[in-house]
Amino acid sequence: MDHVLLDRFALAGVLALLALAAYELWKIDLGLKSLAWAHTTGQLRKAWVEDMPDFEFENDPFRDQEGTHSVHARYSYQVGTRRYFGKRLSYRTTHWIRFREALDMIEGWRPGVEVDVFYDPGKPERAVLIPGSSTANAALFILYLALAALCLWVRAH
Repeated sequence: MDHVLLDRFALAGVLALLALAAYELWKIDLGLKSLAWAHTTGQLRKAWVEDMPDFEFENDPFRDQEGTHSVHARYSYQVGTRRYFGKRLSYRTTHWIRFREALDMIEGWRPGVEVDVFYDPGKPERAVLIPGSSTANAALFILYLALAALCLWVRAH
């Protein structure tokens, strides 16, 4: 492959990794802010767990029979006289998680049950059912930055 083309791919990879790091930082920021948001009672419309594709690495220390899953929820809530419909469960990592962790997130939830909804008072359409951030967010942020730095280092040498 041509050296210039390889350089462009490396640069595109670095930019993509930096974009992912910025997205993760945004989720960490909003997750931390959501801890102080106002809350109201809403109604759960639907909550479910989906299988995620597994990356089958032979010596993966996290590999088990459960596989990985993602958690989703749909809910409605009211702020003042306006009704909102939310679909963000949390700013925490809710994809590629273990089955038990996924079930723990939505334990006891069934359609029609009342749930606490934490919403941004300055932008009430922004809401979550589980406030906060997680160490997985920080780990992903660090991973994306480290991979971007590695790409730049490889590109320079």
